[in-house]
Parts: sequence; C-alpha cells; structure tokens
Amino acid sequence: MATGANTTQIGLRRVHVAIRDDDGTIKVQGSPAAGVAYNGIRAMRSRALTITPAEPVRVTAMGDDVAYYTFQESPTDTPTGELRTQSTDSDLIALITNVKNFGSPNVTMVPIATDKVGEEDAMIVWGSSKGVQSESGSTFGRYWDTYIVLNAFLAARPPTKEMGQIGEFTWSMTCNASSVDQFGRTMTEAIHGCTQGAYIIVHTRYKFMLDKFTGDGAQSTWTLSQGANTKYNVATSPVFAFVDGVARAISVSAGGVATITPTPGNGDAIVVQYQYED
Repeated sequence: MATGANTTQIGLRRVHVAIRDDDGTIKVQGSPAAGVAYNGIRAMRSRALTITPAEPVRVTAMGDDVAYYTFQESPTDTPTGELRTQSTDSDLIALITNVKNFGSPNVTMVPIATDKVGEEDAMIVWGSSKGVQSESGSTFGRYWDTYIVLNAFLAARPPTKEMGQIGEFTWSMTCNASSVDQFGRTMTEAIHGCTQGAYIIVHTRYKFMLDKFTGDGAQSTWTLSQGANTKYNVATSPVFAFVDGVARAISVSAGGVATITPTPGNGDAIVVQYQYED
C-alpha cells in the first residue's frame, strides 16, 4: 500500500476557488508576470466542503413475486455539493457569479441574484483537511487529504441575519464530469482507469498546493506561491509539472523556484502541483 493511501481525516483547513479555463485547468486572472503563480481565490473561514455522488440507477428484475436480480446502471444525475464559509468575501462572490465589485477599497459592493444567473463560469474548487495515516502497522503520521472538484457551477446562498446565530455563506455546487484532470491531461483508461470524472481525491504527506503559470517563451524559472515552504523530495513529496497537459521534468530550489525542462513556450499553460509546510 502506498504511503498515505489510507488516511483518517478531520476538519477543513484550506479551500481555493478558480475559474476553469477551456483546457480544464485554472484560468489565470489579471496579467501576472510569466514567472508569478496564480492559484485562484482562497475562500476564507471555510467551514465545510461536501460532495455527494449521484446514486446509481438500480433496476430490479422480478418473477414469480420475487426479486431475482438487480441491475446497477450509471446515474442519471451529477454529483452535488456545498461550500460553506463564515466570511462574506466580495471578491469571491464577484469571481463565482460573474459580476463586479463596484465599491471602493473601504466600501465593497456586489450584486446578488442577478441576470447573470445561468451565465456563470465553470469553476475548479479544491479543499484540504488534515488527517493521519490509518493503515495497519502505521505510525499515525500527519497527512493531508484534498478534494479537487474539476468542473463545478456554484450558486450563492447568502447568510441569514438571525439573533444568536453566526451567519454562513453557502455555495451550492453542481459537479459536472470532466474529461481532463487538474493538469489539463486527458483522462484515459491506461492512466486514470476512466475517461471522465467529477472530482479527484489526493493524499499528500504535507499541505497541498496547485499553481498555474502562463509561459512567454523566455521565462525559464517559476516561483511557486509557497516559496521556501515548498517541500521537494522525489520519494515523499514529489512535484508534478505539466505543460499543455503533458508531463515535464521539474526541479525545485530550496527557495521554491522551479525549473521546467524544456522551457515552456509562449502562451503555454503550466500547472505545478506540490506540497508545502509552513
């Protein structure tokens, strides 16, 4: 059994939300320099990230007043979920609902329940919880368990104003199937054991991070968002780099600066998945 393949998890430690680009990876917002990482918006004070897979269709064959066989077929619905936070984040609301924060630095304002409902961008949502390794004979070392929702649409349910209650901002999620993974790599039977999936479960020894860069044809080094906190060990905390959905060789310095070989070209989508400890 692989290290960390069997974990017992608790709580919710970090959630990020990002627009899903056409290639299935995080869509970089703004115009950061080529070597600067983007990983979406962190959903602050996150309380829960739940995903409920759709139930399979079960059809029972009967004869002589007895059931003699039940067929299990593919679901007719998609998985659903919820993201709940105790923070009302105007920038997160604007990103998810495709509206604008039209206030000022000291007074934020965002519209809710607008004519943009149904026109929202698809999102990538990932959240991590801490856990312990729980397979037989383990030393119960600390691990991290992450859900990556690959192709989600979110709908806002603002908190109620109620005496004696802490308000929770709730985002209901529809988790559609994706034919590519978080790297933009096409799902195949040979690699993934399937050709579509709604979300991915990741077990890591340290905290999980997913950074996106855009190549300019000249940049050869890439500063990871967690910098010197990055854990790079080929055996226990490997770093994965993909350029336009194709795996590339990568090395990472002690300061969290990555070198990808060969150098990505202009406009290339670069995704780096790694671990860190702060």
